[in-house]
Amino acid sequence: MNPKELGQQIILSRKKIGITQAELADRCGLNIRSVQRLESGSVHPRAYTVRIINEVLGTDFEMIVNNEVIDEEVKAYQNVFLRRKNIRIATIISAIAFLLIVGFVIIFSPRGEFLGIPRRIWTPFVYIIMFIHLISLGIYWRCPSCNRLLGDVFSIRRCSHCGLKFYE
Repeated sequence: MNPKELGQQIILSRKKIGITQAELADRCGLNIRSVQRLESGSVHPRAYTVRIINEVLGTDFEMIVNNEVIDEEVKAYQNVFLRRKNIRIATIISAIAFLLIVGFVIIFSPRGEFLGIPRRIWTPFVYIIMFIHLISLGIYWRCPSCNRLLGDVFSIRRCSHCGLKFYE
């Protein structure tokens, strides 16, 4: 089904339950302009947007939207998730290695000096580098579909908000 037909279906479903475009936008967490574009058929919605509208309107538009497009979009999100996962792993390994190096410097240097630089000068840089590691983990621990923070660190299989499966 093309976007114009999908837009007509959204209009019919929205009017059936008696809500305005603004109310639909609020309930879905979308911009009202996005709802207007969807209903006019001028854009092809993302799978995440269709899922949210399905929940709010109590319909099943995934049957209407071309499943091949949704499958391609989900695969693209899964690839982004896997790339981000690799970046997270590299960030964690580099943070641990950095802390080990700092620990060895503190333990094995006579006065906490590193290459002749006193501890009070190089310590703030350690804090800055570790802060950068934490920020990068927060940036890359997000769902590629809805951009919300993911919850479980060790056994993440799907996004708890949008339901996107990260693994087949």
